[in-house]
Amino acid sequence: MTQLVFGAGLVGGYLAGALSAQGLTTHLVARPNIQAKLEAGLTLTDLDTHRIESIPLRFHTAEHSDAVSVLWLTVKCTAVAASLVDLQTLIEPNTVVICCQNGFGSDQIIRDAFPNNTVLNAVVGFNVAEQAAGHLHRSTDGKLVVEWHPKVARLIQQLNCDLLPATCSRQFLADQWAKLQLNLANPVNALADIPVKAMTEDRGYRQIIADLMQELLAVTKALQLELPKITAAPPSLIPHLMRLPNFIFTRIAQKMLAIDPTARTSMWWDVSQGKQTEIEFLNGAVVREGKALGIDCPMNAAIVRLIRQVEAGQQTIGLSAAELQTALSRSVSKNDSRSN
Repeated sequence: MTQLVFGAGLVGGYLAGALSAQGLTTHLVARPNIQAKLEAGLTLTDLDTHRIESIPLRFHTAEHSDAVSVLWLTVKCTAVAASLVDLQTLIEPNTVVICCQNGFGSDQIIRDAFPNNTVLNAVVGFNVAEQAAGHLHRSTDGKLVVEWHPKVARLIQQLNCDLLPATCSRQFLADQWAKLQLNLANPVNALADIPVKAMTEDRGYRQIIADLMQELLAVTKALQLELPKITAAPPSLIPHLMRLPNFIFTRIAQKMLAIDPTARTSMWWDVSQGKQTEIEFLNGAVVREGKALGIDCPMNAAIVRLIRQVEAGQQTIGLSAAELQTALSRSVSKNDSRSN
């Protein structure tokens, strides 16, 4: 059974290393600059001091290609459509595709392109950082959760290990929404232009994130979903914790603050490099689902508009919490006046 990781960046590279370390035949498709970093082998570490060194990696070539049993798609949401040309040459009739993107919607691109293949989703519940060339580090708690299917249940059992906790879920829709709740902070981090830890230590930013999360929880309540606990606190409690004064929050939410002080979200990286963001698949998904249910999500809609303005060069980043709150309130008011 050959695994192919398509898009071996930080998460993809870590996944490929874990698959290989578990004895699974694994090939990678990566950009040349990434391949150059990994050709000498890969070291994986995690926050619990687990470590595996010198993991040999195999890179996919047209001349040496095995039939792909499972293709792990680890590119960003915004790159899925552009990947279709290459994927057409890799995905065979029996290939299972596991989509590892954030949010909602990008998997439909794959389902439409490969209607006869088994297409599953996965939630990556942890962050990966590059410690050095060829050294990837799982810097937060969290599991890889894959949508349950008989074709992959045994594979995920094989993959599950200390360095990469992995499981299958039969309540996967709830898992996706629970992960999305955490991802709603991504645009706040991009607009703040500061590390995640510094953002989380600022009550003003936390209150904005809490508002975004509260709208999502209203949507999931209407969907009658019970979200699983994927952090130290239950999903319904997180917004209340985020609103607490700093002197209380820093004492009872130490796990939330136990993160790399330099870490930033992927959306910050996209914004800083002038790339299109995943905003439509994250906060945009909350707005769309809310609209379908008749639930207004004004804060998420406002932050979507703000990120679009950044993408268009019409809005700067580096906003303080007060400035961001003002910008969001202004956007909500302007949108309300247009609707009336």
